[in-house]
Parts: sequence; structure tokens; C-alpha cells
Amino acid sequence: MGKFDHATEDYVVSHFKQIDDHDQLGLFAVFDGHQSFEIPIYLHVHLFKNTINEPDFWIDPESAVKIAYRVTDTNILQSDDLKKGGATAATAILFNCQQKLVVANVGDSRAVICKNGVAKQLSVDHDSIKEKEEIEKRDGINRSRETSPCRRVVGYAVGRAFGD
Repeated sequence: MGKFDHATEDYVVSHFKQIDDHDQLGLFAVFDGHQSFEIPIYLHVHLFKNTINEPDFWIDPESAVKIAYRVTDTNILQSDDLKKGGATAATAILFNCQQKLVVANVGDSRAVICKNGVAKQLSVDHDSIKEKEEIEKRDGINRSRETSPCRRVVGYAVGRAFGD
């Protein structure tokens, strides 16, 4: 592998955590940053915490993950300290050591699982052409950024990434 002329902007999470009297959780993620390392680090610190702290996390983890993704992105967009860059993400939460797996992603980060040397895709790729069409339907403005100016390209926003 060659040398990079810049620091890496990626972050990987892989650890198990016991939450009170609940099941043990396996928390896994890849945060692929761009333009800055700040957003991947923020996601490492806050995304799983926000997910686990959702009131219905143990009852409906899929909904809790969706809400936590939105809350985390909103917090990034409203932060004066996180004005540069963004990150795609692929996350997986393993409940009770192999009983249930909840996977989510934003952007072109893909979650896969491998069995007997064969990889199986677990997440849905976000197609940039469809994203572009959706953004153009909204006059080229990513409406989720109305509280914060686009940090990437004036008047045009990336459709699927934390912080963009």
C-alpha cells in the first residue's frame, strides 16, 4: 500500500459492551471521513451512545437506530465546532452474542458479513444518481441543512453523509 500525503480520516469501532441488566452488545462501525477527522471522531463518541439512549432501544432497535442517526446528524449540523467535512457510516449492533443483528448505513459505506469465505452484503448502497435526482427535485438544496450552510459546495449538498 502506498503512502498518503494526508492523515487518514477514517475511524473503526469494534467492541462489546454490557448495558446494565440487558444483553451484551457488540458495537461495530466504520466511519469514512472526508475533509476532516472531526466528524468520524464525533461519531465514534456519540452515535452508539445516542442509539442506546433512545427510550425504545431495547423494544424497537431498528427505529432507535434511525432516530439516533437523525439526532446525531442534527447535532453535527448545529455545532459551531464541527463546520468542516463529513463522514459516511456503516454500523452494526449485535444483540446477545449472535441472537439479533441490526445494521444501518449512510453514504457509500457498506456492511458485509462473511461465511465460509463468501461475503454477503447487509446494507443498501445509497445510489448517487437517485440522490442527485432527489436533491434536484428540491431545487438543488439539501433541506436538512437549512439550519447550517453547506460546507462542501455552495448551493449543492451531498445527500448521504453525516455533516453534509
